[in-house]
Amino acid sequence: MAHSGKRRVTIEQVPQRVWRASGLPFGLLVRQINADPETGAQTLVVDVPPGWQMPEHWNSADIELLVRDGDLSIAGRQCRRGHYLFLPSGTEIGPVSSTEGATLIFWTDSPFEVRTDERPPPSKPLGETVDLFDPANWRPVQEAFAGVTDTSSHGDLDVPTQCIRLRKVEETGKDTILFVLPRNFAKTALEFHHSTEEIFFLGGWCATDPEHVYRAGEYLCWEPGVIHGVVTGWEAICLSKHHGPLTSPQIPLGATSVDAER
Repeated sequence: MAHSGKRRVTIEQVPQRVWRASGLPFGLLVRQINADPETGAQTLVVDVPPGWQMPEHWNSADIELLVRDGDLSIAGRQCRRGHYLFLPSGTEIGPVSSTEGATLIFWTDSPFEVRTDERPPPSKPLGETVDLFDPANWRPVQEAFAGVTDTSSHGDLDVPTQCIRLRKVEETGKDTILFVLPRNFAKTALEFHHSTEEIFFLGGWCATDPEHVYRAGEYLCWEPGVIHGVVTGWEAICLSKHHGPLTSPQIPLGATSVDAER
């Protein structure tokens, strides 16, 4: 099993529910955008009300979050709009609070559990906050693909693309990357990926083919082997998560299928 392929999700149209979990203070609203039934991993959008607080605790899941709007104090970090943070399992989280309220993109790699028992050592170092909207943090896209086996579809870009490589899991090849597409962005190749890819669109517009244009507030999930392109965009900001090794091989125009296992 894996995250379900979804061609387009408009986040505001996904029904909200009250997030109820043992040890979780009342007040959070959540939209489940995607999930992996086998591992318990979830992709959520969480609304935190103004003045919400939560005492110290820890989680057994690795958590990645992005503050889409508002403010959040968590794990000793003061986060605001555009801040990304990685919280490895075993990290002491809390107190958690929000003064103005917040909307979060929230990924877990296993079932979400609020734990207050004896805490094990963190599985990895606590990440620093990264401001995704600060151009000083953007780097040439080639840095994101350093050491990647096949990124041939990126070899003919007419305009420079920038990125922030937010997280790479060496054991599995999983990646979380912010891509910033400039004005007049265009790729002349079709491509596919060998692993599932999720994308949250945060700004501008991006067309994955002539019939599918995405704007801020939308989401898609490619299953392995789905052909897409020709990709174009204009000042698009895309938060991308690959659930396996990052590849982006070029394939001939007109191709209709590929073997993603190869």
